[in-house]
Order: sequence, then structure tokens, then C-alpha cells
Amino acid sequence: LSLYNAIQLENPLVNIPHVVPELSSGRLLTMSWLEGAPLLDYKSHAIEHRNVLAKAMFQAWWVPFARYGVIHGDPHLGNYNVFEDGSGNPAGINLLDFGCIRTFAPKFVQGVLDLYRGLERGDDDLIMSAYECWGFTGLSKEVRDVLNIWARFIYGPLLDDRVRTIAEGTTPGEYGRKEAFSVHKALKELGPVKVPREFVFMDRAAIGLGGVFLHLDARLNFYQLFNEAIEGFDLEAVAKRQRAAFNKANVPLPDGVPASEPQ
Repeated sequence: LSLYNAIQLENPLVNIPHVVPELSSGRLLTMSWLEGAPLLDYKSHAIEHRNVLAKAMFQAWWVPFARYGVIHGDPHLGNYNVFEDGSGNPAGINLLDFGCIRTFAPKFVQGVLDLYRGLERGDDDLIMSAYECWGFTGLSKEVRDVLNIWARFIYGPLLDDRVRTIAEGTTPGEYGRKEAFSVHKALKELGPVKVPREFVFMDRAAIGLGGVFLHLDARLNFYQLFNEAIEGFDLEAVAKRQRAAFNKANVPLPDGVPASEPQ
């Protein structure tokens, strides 16, 4: 929570509670009160209202990752609620639960974006380099092609420059099941393949986020939103921002990241 306050998203669509230090201790966390209603209360609202909520969730997830190497790793419906404008319409989301936050070294963020660019350009060398950055080792071409099935599923909406749902013709309960089964089966046949924890964590969170978009039946240009989130990405700038925010919040930096800027 302190880290997300230090990040300062400066996004009018996303509210984050603040810690009240004088009422908190090592065993008790007291936060400021945020008024809101359950996300699913807005499923029957007009599409433009549902899109506002989906856009807020997308930005609350991808912007901290692209700029600071941080993700909110448990995007299920109970960890958000909705604040309204003066007219009773949804104006954005309150991000409530910070018990499943994962931090990544800037190099990993680079790997995630390289995989996106590699898929976008059909660049097999960049794709392979990205998987290695994710923590995979000794990948064969066959294993890479299997991983690409999953990568194209996750990145698919982000590569498609048009307004659409996150997964057309799919229900929240079905989202990712078919792809996950086929990839698991193929990796088992080609294996053993050691899957890095970072890969599992990122994909689990991405599936949860996609499920929320499906519940809302949101229709957005995810390509545009993603490219806005990663615009101007610079590895050194991410490292500098990350170090400043983590040190301010007194949160340990990811493994392998020095506490002070290298001289």
C-alpha cells in the first residue's frame, strides 16, 4: 500500500487508500475510507460506463508494471469497488486489497515488452530473447512455438488495433481454459520444461483481469491503451523510478536490483 502511494499514479480513474500511521501498528493497518459499490452492480449500465471501469482497471494494472515493475497480482472482483460522479454514474475504481503485490526487476519488464514487440513483428529472435528474460532456459524451437500459443492468446487483444471485447465469443468461466489445456498438454509431451514463477504469476493475474473485462462486457481498443501505457519506455528510466519509489516506501527492491544507483 505504501508503495502504491509512493508510485502516485495521478490517474483520476483510480483511487488508492492512504495509511493512517498514528492509528497503525505492526499488527494493525488503518487506511483512509473510500466510498464505493461492488463492480458487478454496474453490469447493466450503459456500455460507456462499463468501459470507464474497464479502462480504469487496465491502467491500474499495466501502468505500474510498465513504469515501476509492479503489478497488483490478484485482480478479482472483491478487490475493487466503484466510485461515482455527482450524477450517480461510475467515475472509476477504488483499489482496495494489496496482499498480492509482485515486483519485478526492470529487465523483466523489458522482456515482457520485447515479447509483445516480437509477436507484433514476427521476430523469432526477439521472442526467444524475451522468453529467456522471463526465466526460461534452453528452449527449443518446438517449445517456443508452444509458448507462443499462450503468448498470442494473452497479447492478442493488445496486438489488435480496433475496439473489441477482451475475448470475443468467450464467457468469464471459459476464458483461457482451452489455450491453457493445449499448452499444458504440449509442454508435457515435449518436456520436461521448467516454467518460471514469474510466467505463472503474470499469466494468472492477466487471466483474472481478462475475466473482469468479460464480466463487464467492456469494448475498448486494448492496443491503444497498452501502447499508451508503454509509451516512451526506457529501461534506465524505469530503474530510476523504481528505486526512488521503493526506497520512499521502504519496500525491498526486486532481487538483483541495487538499493542505490550504480556509479
